[in-house]
Amino acid sequence: MVFAKLVKASTFSVAATLALTLGTAGSMAADKKPAAPAAQGADAAQKPADIWYKLCIDVPAPEPTKPGEQPKQQKPEDMKKVNVCLTQVDVRDNATAILIGKLAVRQVAGQDKPQLLAMLPLGSALPPGALVKVDDKEPVKLAYTTCDQAGCYAEASIEPAMVAQMKTGKQIAYLGIDVTGRALSIPLPLEGFGKAIDGQPVPVEKYNEDQKKIAEVIKQRLADLRQKAADGAGKDAAPAADKKK
Repeated sequence: MVFAKLVKASTFSVAATLALTLGTAGSMAADKKPAAPAAQGADAAQKPADIWYKLCIDVPAPEPTKPGEQPKQQKPEDMKKVNVCLTQVDVRDNATAILIGKLAVRQVAGQDKPQLLAMLPLGSALPPGALVKVDDKEPVKLAYTTCDQAGCYAEASIEPAMVAQMKTGKQIAYLGIDVTGRALSIPLPLEGFGKAIDGQPVPVEKYNEDQKKIAEVIKQRLADLRQKAADGAGKDAAPAADKKK
């Protein structure tokens, strides 16, 4: 439920089961190497500029509780809807195509400041937080908010000026530290970010269809890896059996 985690704004109570979910996210062992960013969709022929894409959804937003009042019980269907958009890029494991990282800018209708969000692998050390750096600009520190089976999520409010820097910048990198003290740095190209954030969002139907294709790619790659491991074990067993004769 990676999209559900990222779309959730701190002032909103978002349902855990949103219409837009990745469904293919998995955990990453601490010793796995992060892959190059993968374009949205399973077509390997896509250009690097296509790695950034925007998703938007209307999220139920409860009425804020006034000072001295008890919190009201509000049903999601009775709440006012607020539009939330994520302009994001996926990072997938080279071998399996499983999602292991994500960087996103979240824009909430009615809020002046956007939020910068990053998903880092499980095994990240949470107290130091994460850093995001655009080219040679001063890095921004993100605080971790939660973890699930896909990874750990960090976020921070940013100034609109940083979004402008991302539109004209060449590279953005997000950095974390794992529990052993080892640094993890994932650089991502910013080509196509400005077009994505200023353009129209990906239709829900296309997004969900892309996720089905990616799920099939992951399924096939995992099957290939299992077969390769089985074939290797068979080859190792054959010489041992010959020696016993």
